[in-house]
Amino acid sequence: MNQLCEKKKMRVIICVVAALIFFGFIFFGYFCPSRMCGLSTKRPTPTNGFKYRDNIGKETIAGSKPRVAAGFKHDSLHRVYDFDEEGGDVMVFLHMQKTGGTYLGKHLVRDLGVSVPCTKTPERKKYNCKNALDREWLFSRYSVGWRCGLHADWTELKDCVERFLDKREEHHKRRYYYITILREPVARYLSEWRHVRRGATWKYAELKCNGREATLDEVPFCYDGDDWEGVTLDEFLSCDSNLANNRQARMLANLTKVGCYNKTFLPQSEREQIILESAKENLKNMAFFGLLEYVQETQYLFENTFNLMFEEDFIQLSETHISNVLLTNTQRQRIIQENYLDVQLYKYAKDLFQQRLNYIKKLDLGRSLVKVSPAEIRETGAKDKNIENSQKQDTVRKTIQLLWSSEQATKMPLSLSNKIGLD
Repeated sequence: MNQLCEKKKMRVIICVVAALIFFGFIFFGYFCPSRMCGLSTKRPTPTNGFKYRDNIGKETIAGSKPRVAAGFKHDSLHRVYDFDEEGGDVMVFLHMQKTGGTYLGKHLVRDLGVSVPCTKTPERKKYNCKNALDREWLFSRYSVGWRCGLHADWTELKDCVERFLDKREEHHKRRYYYITILREPVARYLSEWRHVRRGATWKYAELKCNGREATLDEVPFCYDGDDWEGVTLDEFLSCDSNLANNRQARMLANLTKVGCYNKTFLPQSEREQIILESAKENLKNMAFFGLLEYVQETQYLFENTFNLMFEEDFIQLSETHISNVLLTNTQRQRIIQENYLDVQLYKYAKDLFQQRLNYIKKLDLGRSLVKVSPAEIRETGAKDKNIENSQKQDTVRKTIQLLWSSEQATKMPLSLSNKIGLD
């Protein structure tokens, strides 16, 4: 009798344990995050889509559906405007040094298909970019010059652009669309070093913030004399007040949040964190930004963002003036260390850029865009650039497919060539 009772108890215990194990598997399968307690070590198969190569040549795949990364909401990805240069829209180009701004800036004034195209003026490197009402629709180096300061940053432009335009033309309602282009930080830094080494300087930059220019005590020069010609890379890296350090993060941030150029206003770590977060926020809120490492994708995204087409295709060149620079591991690590904010910002920018490309590609706006020359717009009076023409539509579809093909993606180099005047 006792043995029979023991056997029944054992069966009950076994059944209870089995039930716990069974329901435990169900619970973990449904409620436990896969990255913490997934039973399979197999990587998920990526969604079929177009391919990219990152800055070290590693291939990554982006799915064909819009994918919202952590922190990127729909309104951060949806950037589609019907830019109306006749209706008070103004494109403001924030041109950071050695990011490819000269290349993009020249395309904006030379071959962007607006109703009234820019015209060359007698003044060197200047174009007249005004609409039929004689009002500026483009605020850039090649249209109005450095009116807010040499390579004016976000802080300077936000304070200056509207005041300048109100003085030049009567006050009227405007919509501002800020745009910029970024570059991989190590390549950008080396390009600036080579530029300075040749004798160039930006010492006449005003660095205005909160109504005043930065003082020499706040931003002392790194050199004596007129320029820093012949500077070595190690010397360039050793100057604490070198404005090349974290240039992109600083120029995109709202510097009024950190006391402008007064580095005693906040502890360094807090100051740097605020600058980085401000730069990310301002970049995200811009109407458009591109990446020098992906100029064809930059063109595609620009055209779909503003419903404007360039007459000429952007060209990704494979060689640069920095291609023959041999860095030691120590030098590379020092560049990364001195540009830590730019490295973090570029990582953020590259992710957001890719997400916007995925989003635009899913919307397939490119199918309704065709290239229309300024002359054709003037002759036909066609304000709507989305011309329904099946033959042209097929050409556009093939172009976009080629743009996103893996063969094209594998040809993406680190940066564009300074041979075409990058600045």
